[in-house]
Amino acid sequence: MPVSTTHALLGALIGSGLASGWSTINLGALGGSFLLPLLVSPVMASVMGVTVYSLVRRVRPEIDCACVVQDQSLSISHEAAAVARFAAVPSLLAAPMEKCERMPGIAVRLAIPAALDRIHVLSASAICFARGVNDTPKLAALLVAAGSVSPQGSAALIAVAMGLGGVLLARRVAETMSLKINHLDNAQGISANLITAVLVIFASKWGLPVSTTHVSVGSISGVGARAGTLEWPALRAVLLSWVATLPFAAASAWAAAMLLGPAGLQ
Repeated sequence: MPVSTTHALLGALIGSGLASGWSTINLGALGGSFLLPLLVSPVMASVMGVTVYSLVRRVRPEIDCACVVQDQSLSISHEAAAVARFAAVPSLLAAPMEKCERMPGIAVRLAIPAALDRIHVLSASAICFARGVNDTPKLAALLVAAGSVSPQGSAALIAVAMGLGGVLLARRVAETMSLKINHLDNAQGISANLITAVLVIFASKWGLPVSTTHVSVGSISGVGARAGTLEWPALRAVLLSWVATLPFAAASAWAAAMLLGPAGLQ
């Protein structure tokens, strides 16, 4: 299940705070700086997903080649033709591959599917950057607040832990995101990735701790709903896991705080 680290962290902070009493929790900051961004951001991502994919889907799927064509329509002498070709302004042609292959005077040919594969990878890398900007400080803050690790050391430890987690346990979550909620093609994946990266980076600029997972699922759901490929049962299961994350984290943290607090340590 693609649950939110931010959601779990917020629940854990609330639970550990409740173990010390309500007075330790800043309800104003909890609502305005945490709960509101967490609730609004996936909805914004879904709306943007529907809007962006409505524009993207207008591109004809049979167009899979882009060519730069040099004008050779002039019937003049060999010497004049050489000068004309040098001076002529080339034109850009987007068409099926078969038409591009038959077109004379092609200077450059680009296979659109191969280019989209590379753009898809770059757009996913943008999410990785956005996640580092918004999620790493939340986790580093816990270590810094404990006073046992320097800010630089905490960031390094978290980077190593996230890398190991990605290598060891990330595959099944990735399959849920990209195949079960919505079987993404390149156009849907690029749209969802860029929406996620933009929203998370924008939230980071304003110091708002949003969930990269929530935003990503929201954008994937939006493009899937517009394309008619969204798997509602899988999305429903993910949403239920979101509902359970915060109270489960809060209860676990409350129990841990009661056991490890001053009375428990004595």
